[in-house]
Amino acid sequence: MTSTNYIGFFQRRDVLLKAVNSFGVAGFKPEALIAQDSEDYPLMLSVKLNDEYDLQMASNIFKFYGVTHVDEISGRIDNADELRRIISIHSRQQIYSPKGSGAHKHFHEGMNAEIQSFHNE
Repeated sequence: MTSTNYIGFFQRRDVLLKAVNSFGVAGFKPEALIAQDSEDYPLMLSVKLNDEYDLQMASNIFKFYGVTHVDEISGRIDNADELRRIISIHSRQQIYSPKGSGAHKHFHEGMNAEIQSFHNE
């Protein structure tokens, strides 16, 4: 497994700090954790993963603390400023490239195809 950062987003600061403590108890080194707990930015915790066991452990801890969103980013993240920058770029990419397709199957049939499809439903 390549070096991956597993990032969890929290709603409350106290829950984020408890999660940081849980990762320490689970054997993660302090340098493998980057916590963003400033009030000016989203509450985030980035965990550097080395193998599948780390991924499973991080997933379980995030699930236990009810994170609102989880994201995986490969590459190196060294501090909270870099984490904020990468998350900002990543979230803008997700806004402008939706996963769902808005294309219609019968685009060449024009407005009549749209109207006729309502009668069949």
